[in-house]
Amino acid sequence: MDTAVYESPYADPEELRPDAVELDRGLLTLEDGELGAGNFGTVRKGFYRMKKGDKAVAVKILKDGGGGGGGVGSGGVDEAVKEELLREADVMRRLDNPYIVRMIGLCRAEAWMLVMELADLGPLNKYLQKNRHVQARNLTELVHQVCMGMRYLEEHSFVHRDLAARNVLLVTQHYAKISDFGLSKALGADQNYYRAQTHGKWPVKWYAPECINYYTFSSKSDVWSFGVLMWEAFSYGQKPYKGMKGSEVSAMLEKGERMQSPEGCPAEVYDLMNLCWTYKVEERPDFAAVELRLRNYYYDISN
Repeated sequence: MDTAVYESPYADPEELRPDAVELDRGLLTLEDGELGAGNFGTVRKGFYRMKKGDKAVAVKILKDGGGGGGGVGSGGVDEAVKEELLREADVMRRLDNPYIVRMIGLCRAEAWMLVMELADLGPLNKYLQKNRHVQARNLTELVHQVCMGMRYLEEHSFVHRDLAARNVLLVTQHYAKISDFGLSKALGADQNYYRAQTHGKWPVKWYAPECINYYTFSSKSDVWSFGVLMWEAFSYGQKPYKGMKGSEVSAMLEKGERMQSPEGCPAEVYDLMNLCWTYKVEERPDFAAVELRLRNYYYDISN
């Protein structure tokens, strides 16, 4: 699992962190066209001039909220969306792990922009939908990298709350990174879970029963989501619980039923998925245990 082979263009510590979180707009060039879009606005490719040359970056650009024709800089931006972007930036600024997308910084100019390292191959689910030749060993390698990133978050008391194949980006076919920290929460020193005050627009099909029933989120609920992510990977980007509504999924889980194994999925991997889908939080493994089991399995099939 040594990713030295897939050296990230952002691995140089001198280049990793600009001196300030706020970036100079004059050093940022945006390309035409979108890499993606969401409620917040768009994502575009760009280049940021760093000490040793221009680095390719992904730029999350906040859309104008349409405040009477005023631009983003003049208060037209949706305040809730801006708060979410700033929250995401605050979380990403504190993370430093090879399997997590790195933040370069924030830029305030014609719009609010969150500048991050670019993972050229895009989301894991979309990549696998188009590349069914990727073999089980390669899939295991990628989900293990995600698990190592999640173990890091667990050790640093961060709960992701939106772990899914759409939020795993590929640098290469052999190098995955976790992204999208818009829902993430840092837990206090005396906390091991986060309780949401209200039900939001949640990715229910990736959520553990305690998230739906009690609005509580922890690293253990991220483990449940990781089980769904593994299912997505080994089904080559299929949608989990296809054709089912969120309420139907909840009823299915309460009855003790789980998704069937994807076609051709190794038995050991499906066993691990089911372990991640353990109903009782206290009986569900943590990422340290899941990562060790995946690591051992990967080395077994690599020898």
